[in-house]
Amino acid sequence: MNHCSPPRLGLPRGATLDMLARIPDRFADGQFAGWQPASQLRSHTDELIATLDVQWVDPLTTRMLRLRHGDTSAWPIGNALFDICLTSPEGQRLYTTAYTLAISMGATRP
Repeated sequence: MNHCSPPRLGLPRGATLDMLARIPDRFADGQFAGWQPASQLRSHTDELIATLDVQWVDPLTTRMLRLRHGDTSAWPIGNALFDICLTSPEGQRLYTTAYTLAISMGATRP
């Protein structure tokens, strides 16, 4: 049995989450024009940690998404999961691969 774990990213708690996600090249430029992106960060027990702000970098080409969350100071230390849901104007939903975000304690404190 082949088990694939979600791709893993890291973030020190308290740092601003600001990352880009690229739409795969197999999708044409503008294919997701008008689609609304959404993303939630959840703990391993499925508790909601945060609703992320997700915006198209360029809503006409729909090649890149920017995910942001300004205040991560209360996020729990450990692994969390997130994906991106794209919803078409007609209500069709398309989900990305789930990613693991390893939230750690940073060495430098404010």
